[in-house]
Amino acid sequence: MIDLRTYFKSMKKLILFLGIFMYQFYASQEDLKIEIVNDTIKKVSYYDQCNIVYTVTNNGDRSISFLLDSKEFNEDPEYTVEPFFVGLPDYYIYEKNKRLDPGFSFGANLNTFMDINILSDEYEKFEEKYSKLFDENDLRVAYRISKNIIHLKPKETKVFKTRVNFPGYRSRYYALVNKGKYYFQMSLNNPAEIILKYSEIISSDNVRIYTGQIYSNKVPLVYEVYNNE
Repeated sequence: MIDLRTYFKSMKKLILFLGIFMYQFYASQEDLKIEIVNDTIKKVSYYDQCNIVYTVTNNGDRSISFLLDSKEFNEDPEYTVEPFFVGLPDYYIYEKNKRLDPGFSFGANLNTFMDINILSDEYEKFEEKYSKLFDENDLRVAYRISKNIIHLKPKETKVFKTRVNFPGYRSRYYALVNKGKYYFQMSLNNPAEIILKYSEIISSDNVRIYTGQIYSNKVPLVYEVYNNE
């Protein structure tokens, strides 16, 4: 028969150990801050594309590693984070205080898969080092992750820029109307289930790994396009 007192004491120790482990090695939402620099985002021509300039700051007292690929935004209309695209920032549009639900634009371009030369010396060395940890597909995900690791020292801030388009961006589409009262917000999502799987790639000495999702400030989005007919 199980001694319940001993069992619960053991579970309490395990939970305490896991809590200390997570605190030591993984950073939380409070440690990172993302902020849009643009005071206003304007779309006044069908041919315009908007550059979103933003900063990420480490508010903690230890160095942090996280994933950010600033080349493009996530285009999934349901805001899903696929392992191969982890690190892409995401964005949202609000009409007054209500977040709008995007639609799906058929025939539009999707997020770009990283072109990996599996015959290159660099990839072969990477494969040799990590092939025992990952299968072929996961190894390619791990390789892309290795190219998008950002390190921030305590209180350090770095500036990034990502381009977006309205009302449609790749397969994501918002039904915007001219002179609507809109606001733009972005986020960075490093899901724990993905980060933990590839933590061997991201980890380094005395650096905490960020998991979770952070949201930026909201800034006005001016949409007034008349030359798209």
